[in-house]
Amino acid sequence: MCSTMNVIYILVSLISLCASTQVRNINWDTTAARMREEPLTLSVREYDQVNIICPVLKPGTSEGEQHIIYSVEREEFENCRVTNPKPRIVAICNRPQVSMFFTITFRSFTPTPGGLEFTPGKDYYFISTSNTRDIHRRVGGWCSSHNMKMVFKV
Repeated sequence: MCSTMNVIYILVSLISLCASTQVRNINWDTTAARMREEPLTLSVREYDQVNIICPVLKPGTSEGEQHIIYSVEREEFENCRVTNPKPRIVAICNRPQVSMFFTITFRSFTPTPGGLEFTPGKDYYFISTSNTRDIHRRVGGWCSSHNMKMVFKV
């Protein structure tokens, strides 16, 4: 009987955990970012998910936006400058002819080696310093000109 109650408790806990998580979609493109005066700030809880949706070609165009999205420290975020010689890459949106998205799960431990881990109570900063000519650019770029940056408050 005790074993059955433990199983029921675990199942109820898992169901309530799944029911409380949120999944949000973020369009990572200059059109959406340019409309904001301030960087996008999103409050998330542990186990919430965000889908970062890469830009796709607009009808009638042959070239699209490409981005490398970096996880950076606050100073890098504020200055739109990636200073770490081995920066943390969150996503590479380099195929605008294909629909692509990257899912981030906010958890303090990840089973994926080298995966992103998020500590509750801490802020995380993402930027893209790419521009039309250089996806690997590390200073300025769309971060400066189009506000391509966001903060996650965990």
